[in-house]
Amino acid sequence: MKKYMDKLKAKIYFNTNLFVFLLVLVLVGVGAGAILSLILNESDKKLVTEYLNNFMTSVSNGNFQFNISFFNTMIFTLGFALIIWIFGISIVGILLILPFLFIKSFVLGFSIGSILINFKFKGVIVALIYVVPHHVINILIYILVSAYSIMISYRLISSMKCKKTFDFKVFMNRYTFILEFSLLILFATSLYEVFILPRLLGIVINLIK
Repeated sequence: MKKYMDKLKAKIYFNTNLFVFLLVLVLVGVGAGAILSLILNESDKKLVTEYLNNFMTSVSNGNFQFNISFFNTMIFTLGFALIIWIFGISIVGILLILPFLFIKSFVLGFSIGSILINFKFKGVIVALIYVVPHHVINILIYILVSAYSIMISYRLISSMKCKKTFDFKVFMNRYTFILEFSLLILFATSLYEVFILPRLLGIVINLIK
């Protein structure tokens, strides 16, 4: 096991400053989304509450459509990582990665805030179950892919600007490994989100009613 972990660490290079910056960006996005959900006007809050109530009712009553949800989750979860990865091998990608990551974290924060609005103090428990562990893992994977995308995009721009060449094949081998590793983890979290999370939420919602 240690042998495989050492190989994994060798494949995944960590630029600490970049990862910290992206983590702060994500936390700001989550916070901004949560704050916005809390300051919505009453009519908007009502729409959000109705949507959440319908979702939670379908979960607690066992009417959740797993197949459709799994397809949508796969598209939005794995598709997001793939888009970020593609941005990395484009010249303009570095300008798009940060806004996309911020928007993704903003939506998560908005969802958390909406749950707190709908369930009040009991919403803390629901929000924790909604976020941990799959959304936390997803965010870390998005940060990983984003960091590598920014690094390779910057390397491409620098090589063009300075008219220098670099071993693109070696860089792409590592970059492709990051994508494959990320998609595997995201596939696992998608399975959890669709087939396990709704059942956990159904149990908790019925207990706190």
